[in-house]
Order: sequence, then C-alpha cells, then structure tokens
Amino acid sequence: MSDPNNADVLAPVDFIVVEFPDGVPTAGGFEQLLDLVDRGVIRVLDLEFIRKDGTGVRTIAISDLAEHPGIDLSAWEGASSGLLDIDDLATIGAEIGDDSVAVVVVFENVWVLGMVDGWARSGARLIFDGAVPTSDLLSALDAAETN
Repeated sequence: MSDPNNADVLAPVDFIVVEFPDGVPTAGGFEQLLDLVDRGVIRVLDLEFIRKDGTGVRTIAISDLAEHPGIDLSAWEGASSGLLDIDDLATIGAEIGDDSVAVVVVFENVWVLGMVDGWARSGARLIFDGAVPTSDLLSALDAAETN
C-alpha cells in the first residue's frame, strides 16, 4: 500500500472556506477535522484564518482570534504553509462579511492512496484526479430533477 506519509506521493487535494460571521470560530468542525487527521483519512496541508474588518482582509494567527470557551485551536498552530496568495485573499474577502473570520483548510485526501495502490498493483494507473465544482454539481442535480 502507498505510504501516506511519503512526501513524494500526493493524493487529490481539496479546500474548504468556512465563515464565522461573528468573528469567533466554533469547536465542532475543528474536532471533526482533527478526528479525520488522526484516523489518516486526510492530511491538512494548510489551515489559515482570515479576518475582514475596517482595515481590510488579512491572514491572522490563531493567537489573534477572540477566545471562545470550549474551543482549543492549539493543534492547528503552525499548520499554515503559506499556500494562499493575495488573489485568494481578495476572492475570500469579497465573499465574507465585515468583522468576520474565515478558516481556509487545504487538505489531501490520503484515503485515496490505498485504493489507487490496489489498482496499480494489477497494472492500472491513475490518469486524472480533480474536484467537481459545487456549482456544477448543483446544476447537474437540478437538471436531473427536472427530467
């Protein structure tokens, strides 16, 4: 089986951006994210917090977030790899509200590696991987419902 810790092997990579309109992250999703990492389902390549306020849009450190009882984000300290660029910040900033905080999680779907390796052992090869944009998926589902 492919070793998900091998840096030369990369599974499909996806991202999510979640906005916290009141500027305070909540625990539930981070607990689930940590569980997925602990079980080897995904590997987090980048986790960044973004703040939008009167001074603009910028990345912020976990220590700059408002404290909220019941949430411990210390597991994510240092998880930022700098993958986001100024265009990403502008795109996210255009979507989130003023005085909001968003988290961007870029993750590798390492669960795929075992499956692909199983096929590769019988001579198959992976030729493409990618993500279907949510808007395309929703459009296809809407079209299927009308037929």
